Amino acid sequence: MNMTIFYGPVEEFEKIIPEEKTNTLSWIVKEIDLLHQGIRLKEFEAFHSLIVYSDEYSGVKDHFIEGFINNIFEYKSFYGFEEVYIHNPPKRIVDQLKNSKLKISLSTKEFEYKKMTRETLASIKYNFNSEVFGQETAKNEILQTLYPLINVGNQKPVVLMLYGPAGVGKTETAKLMNKILYGNKTDLFRIQLSMFHNDTFSSYLFGDRTNSFAKDLIDREANLILLDEFDKANPIFYSAFYQLFDEGRFVDKYYDVKLDNAIILCTSNYQNTREIEESLGSAIYSRFDNFVKYRPLSAVAKKKIMQRSYESELKRFNEEDREFLEKEEILEKMTPVLNQLHNAREINKFMKRLLSFPL
Repeated sequence: MNMTIFYGPVEEFEKIIPEEKTNTLSWIVKEIDLLHQGIRLKEFEAFHSLIVYSDEYSGVKDHFIEGFINNIFEYKSFYGFEEVYIHNPPKRIVDQLKNSKLKISLSTKEFEYKKMTRETLASIKYNFNSEVFGQETAKNEILQTLYPLINVGNQKPVVLMLYGPAGVGKTETAKLMNKILYGNKTDLFRIQLSMFHNDTFSSYLFGDRTNSFAKDLIDREANLILLDEFDKANPIFYSAFYQLFDEGRFVDKYYDVKLDNAIILCTSNYQNTREIEESLGSAIYSRFDNFVKYRPLSAVAKKKIMQRSYESELKRFNEEDREFLEKEEILEKMTPVLNQLHNAREINKFMKRLLSFPL
């Protein structure tokens, strides 16, 4: 029997599987369960290809995973399929397949994520100032640190700490880079580390078969990882990132994930590198490739954000309301209070209130 392991996004997995005479693991398990309960007694309808999606592993019990290959051969005796396509399997399934003495032909395919190129670096440089305002120094630091990724071959991830006040462009930087690298249809891989404070998230980070950081990583669509609010995480979790930052590898109880050529962006509200090292500790601090400071917004940057916010929010109104608001001189009314607003979030909130008030 032919078995193909595929590592990568589900959209790419579906490009390699047959379109006809297939069935999924979930469908088979349901059929067999019904049969064992005596609910469904009928002849099994044969098909050619069994498809195993990564989300289906959480729908079966641990003993099924432990005996995965034997269960597959048992199902084959019922349905007669000749090939199996396996999406992002846990380590225990991979080990069984590689060490099996049963008659299988095993092949592995890995999706190649888009690499950084001179062209994408140039595009980031060209578009940065139109999306992130007043952070010219940060832009140059980022471009210099990303440059090694354009070299031939696989590279360890580039790991950056973007630090500074809230709402000055750190997360927007990640969104811009993701858009340039992967287009509008690929979501940014973003984890809010401020949520990592209890046992539930400990299981998520260190390994849970149904819901885990490793599974989300192995299923990811893009090779840009945003670990948002890194400074808000409980320090006990930092050790989970050592190998990821050093080697581009994340291993837990169930998965072994490779992140060659990845970009890992961490954000925080620290004010300087000394504060970062004292708070995070030297062990994780030394694993960052660079620390990029984002400064408080200048008056010019605030005006640009105000203008963009005005244009964006105005589009949400109907034509009649837009014509009315355009006569209200909203920008002129808001400009005198800009010095009281400290970041993009505050500017956007104030703009929404100002536009709604005349109506």
